[in-house]
Amino acid sequence: MLEEQYDVVIVGAGPAGATCAMALEHTGLRVAVVDKDDFPRDKICGDFIAGKGVRELVAVKPELKERLAKFPRKVINTKTHFYVNDLEALDFNWVLKSYTIKRMDFDHELVQVMVQLPHVSFFPKQRVKNVRLTADGVIVETLGKRLKGKIVVGADGAHSQVAKHLADFKVDKNHYGGSVRAYFSNVKNISPEINEVYLHRDVIPGYFWLFPVSPTEANVGVGMHSTYITKEKINLKERFYEFIENSPRLKKKLGDATLEGKLEGFGLPFFSKKHVISGERFLLLGDAASMIDPTNGEGIMPAIVSAKLAAQEIEQAFIKDDFSAQQLHNYTKALHQRYWTEMKLKGWVVKYFANQHRLINLVGWACVKSPFLKRRLQKLM
Repeated sequence: MLEEQYDVVIVGAGPAGATCAMALEHTGLRVAVVDKDDFPRDKICGDFIAGKGVRELVAVKPELKERLAKFPRKVINTKTHFYVNDLEALDFNWVLKSYTIKRMDFDHELVQVMVQLPHVSFFPKQRVKNVRLTADGVIVETLGKRLKGKIVVGADGAHSQVAKHLADFKVDKNHYGGSVRAYFSNVKNISPEINEVYLHRDVIPGYFWLFPVSPTEANVGVGMHSTYITKEKINLKERFYEFIENSPRLKKKLGDATLEGKLEGFGLPFFSKKHVISGERFLLLGDAASMIDPTNGEGIMPAIVSAKLAAQEIEQAFIKDDFSAQQLHNYTKALHQRYWTEMKLKGWVVKYFANQHRLINLVGWACVKSPFLKRRLQKLM
């Protein structure tokens, strides 16, 4: 098998990998991007792209602002209705424009921009089977190719092969979540601009969501912390349907809706502990770096931010011709400086308070009564 030479090999073409490739455009580096799938492809997710994430993405590639604005298969989110047990909704209004776009469409749109860049070579349908260091680089072996670079970027999700081979990553259930998600059509009594979050005693520590993707379609799911799923022997798929059946509000919306496809599950590696995310000749991004927010499951914005920071460090590594663990640790420090204080607090909240439904109910009631407390809660979301 011939060995193909590049400067950087990025494994994974989702938002983290595609953004990193785009952020390296000005460097002149030759970048190979490999992905196990062809695009468009589905990615199990809540499909919500927060306004801050859109802003970070557009800062990397300004043309995406107009592309996303013109993209037809999306809804613009301006509000979140937050239901705590049986209380009236907490109504959160968002200043920045957020989107809900199916990941099949959103990821494909990013790839379409990425493949037009002259410095990028894209290899879809190439499942990685091995990643190994050599004396002068790193080799990524797929079923059909052998790619060599000075540095490898692991942007290949929660089950990252790069993290497995180079960071010895193992799932830690104390810092992990499980979720299930499905699409429904013919959904009634929804407003496309309003996302709905249900924090209820039957689904904590976690929440149930209903995110419209059109006036009559919605991404619907539930997620919980893995320790609770294991301890209480929760079947998330059963809990998903039970919660809909027992909620009068959801029954009105989903009672006559049609399930499109099937209810599917996915794992959520939380950034509630400091994981190994860099080392000799490698960096991990997004879900591969366990960058998911432990309170709300948000992963797209941290993926984009990690991609930007990684691109900055890659550029410096090539300028210095230094790909050592010590040099690339600057990326780890930058990412921790950006997120660790926030994520440590959120991890602490999840560990000690997320299953206290009486306390959560009291906080919800207080926020309904107090606009000041509601604003404080909104800042944590």
